Amino acid sequence: MDLNWLQSLLFGLISGLTDILPVSAQAHRMLMLKFFGVKNAGNLLTLLLHLSVLAALYLSSRGQFVKINRARALARVPKRKRKRPLDVRSMMDWSLIKTMLVPTILGLLLYRFARNIQSSLLTIALFLFLNGVILYVPQFLPGSNKDSRTLSRLEGFAMGCGCALSILPGISTVGAVVSIGSVCGVERGYSLNMAFIIKMFLMAGLIVYDVLGILSGGMEALTFGLFLRYLVTAALSFGASMGGIRILRRLASDHGFGLFGVYCWGLALFIFILNLVV
Repeated sequence: MDLNWLQSLLFGLISGLTDILPVSAQAHRMLMLKFFGVKNAGNLLTLLLHLSVLAALYLSSRGQFVKINRARALARVPKRKRKRPLDVRSMMDWSLIKTMLVPTILGLLLYRFARNIQSSLLTIALFLFLNGVILYVPQFLPGSNKDSRTLSRLEGFAMGCGCALSILPGISTVGAVVSIGSVCGVERGYSLNMAFIIKMFLMAGLIVYDVLGILSGGMEALTFGLFLRYLVTAALSFGASMGGIRILRRLASDHGFGLFGVYCWGLALFIFILNLVV
């Protein structure tokens, strides 16, 4: 059974929004598929949804990538020949990203094993509850203004571990990275920017898995109508992701993500009850 137009559009909207908001897109996608009575969304649709989120993350972080690339290019020029000072902040940002990539890649290598537990409602409920704790605890911690210039490699690695944990259904990449950053004393807005960038690399890894899945298992018979539905769904996912990015940038500087933690607890309780009656 395949998703109809209404289900597909709703799936794309919620998928794109929850891929950015710290509430776990994996958990919401699995829950929606359960309600729709569909076993899976299909390899091609999953690929297009991941591409749409990656595009939104890239557009939101493009300015930072431009600064990093310029700084790296200037760093290769001999110091006496430089016409402008080196952007040390951007170079340190790049160093932090590389440190965070180590656990992220390790997490991606274990992704196939994590997929085996995605169909268990009880497991999703437990990880959602844990995600709520991860989101709620930082509000009790004192604020700080650390960034890449004052972070140690161990702290950067710990933030990357937050991204690696998000291969588990119910754990949010953005929520885990920002919360671990808060524990390390990183300014929340800066942690959010780093979370968006490292999530880009995670999405790129998931896209590789999607392509391998299509090549090995094939995809459903593709018609023009089905392909059009998938494209519209991906476009809606892209728009929802861009909206989610704006929401988080505003909340990061004002209120934090504690309310999302409460939402995760409520959803975890709902899924736990659902698991008992199904």
